[in-house]
Formats: sequence, C-alpha cells, structure tokens
Amino acid sequence: MGKEFKVQKGNDLLAESIDELLNSNSEKAFLFLIGQQLRGGKGKRYKNYDKLLPVRRAYQELEVNGPQDSRRIVIDTTSYDIYATRDHYQTMAHAGKPNWA
Repeated sequence: MGKEFKVQKGNDLLAESIDELLNSNSEKAFLFLIGQQLRGGKGKRYKNYDKLLPVRRAYQELEVNGPQDSRRIVIDTTSYDIYATRDHYQTMAHAGKPNWA
C-alpha cells in the first residue's frame, strides 16, 4: 500500500477504509464491505473519463464520507486493485490489492 494511505495517528477515514478492504480475508468479505458502502448511498460506477486509471476496465467508486467529501476509493471490479484520491480525482494513486486476489 502506498505510504499516503497507511493508517497513522488520528482519524484518517480514507486510510482506515482502504486498510479494511486490503485486509479482507476473502472475495466474499471484500464484496460485503463494498456492498455496505453502496447500500449507504456512498458509491456509484466510476467512468474513468480522464483516463487516470487503466482503460477498458469496470470500476466502482466509493465515497469515503458522502458526496461533500473529496476522498474517494475506486475499485477495479475485475482485478480488485484499489485506487484512492484525497482531492476528488486531481491525483489518483494505487493503494494496493487484497492478498487473496
């Protein structure tokens, strides 16, 4: 995982969310965590218009703390690679992939 997403002192909801996804122990647990975010109305399909991520892939966007927050997690729904941004897609970084994937 990129150092910018490691949980540090204090409350870092983005890093904590990524850590939880990365440490899920199975695909089922991973999908459950994503589903929890989506049921809370905090996610949608990410269309990659700016081509910040590899093209021709399917992505799911998760809002970390609602639409007013600039932090987002984007998941490649085929490879389970996790990407994240703290500045609403001005910059995007690969945060890792669960060990089981």
